[in-house]
Amino acid sequence: MPSAFVLIDKPTGITSFKALNAIKKQLGTKRVGHAGTLDMSASGLIVAAVEKCTRLLPYIEAQDKVYTFDLHPGILTDTLEPTGNILKQDNNVAITAEELNAVLQTFIGEIEQIPPAYSAIKIDGKRASDLALKGKDIELKPRKITIYELKICSGYKLYCKCSKGTYIRSLARDIAQKLGTYGVAGNIRRLAIGNISVEQANGEPILPQKLLKWETVNINEEDTKKILNGLPVASSKKPAVSGNLVFVANNEQVIAVAEAQNGYLVPKFLL
Repeated sequence: MPSAFVLIDKPTGITSFKALNAIKKQLGTKRVGHAGTLDMSASGLIVAAVEKCTRLLPYIEAQDKVYTFDLHPGILTDTLEPTGNILKQDNNVAITAEELNAVLQTFIGEIEQIPPAYSAIKIDGKRASDLALKGKDIELKPRKITIYELKICSGYKLYCKCSKGTYIRSLARDIAQKLGTYGVAGNIRRLAIGNISVEQANGEPILPQKLLKWETVNINEEDTKKILNGLPVASSKKPAVSGNLVFVANNEQVIAVAEAQNGYLVPKFLL
């Protein structure tokens, strides 16, 4: 099975891990990973990687994300979703579009965010969500994230472009808090990761160079043997910036990822 990416539009009601089952069956391999876990109740884009492309997942994961979600003001639940156990409730919520928009603007830029207790974050080697299910008191530290765009689509449906590590459920909680009430997030849908759109998700294998727009440097047979043995080679086509990652190809077939270093290609891993 050749190394490749597969784009999935995950439906609600299944875990991100379970969403990979169809790929494993279709392509006949168990070596399938994914970038960016979506909650079971969330839907949208998952970038899956097959075989050696799993090594490229951190570079996908690091990219910005785009979501839409519904803000549900007036309630606070343990999971920060509408289906969670209600902890607090405010029956006198009255928020105008102008008030909501003004508060949204205060979140633009780098901010600190406390992740939800029900999350995959590890605490002493255990998932926070597992500890929360056991009734353990959880204290998660604030993390720096960046919100690039946050706006109203219609009513309480919001659009958010944000950095890696952003929790939409926490964002909904914090937006509502600034509005003087409680709030949770529902109908979370991921529309994009970097330049990859959910509209591209058709379940078909995609070559890595189609998703990661790195330069591709073609090399001859002699240099191919060196790269396959982990040795650096001189590049006749010097990449623009030393330190950039590039795909290394032989006969137009990508065989490795290398780092450009002063006219040399230093292999990082093989594909």
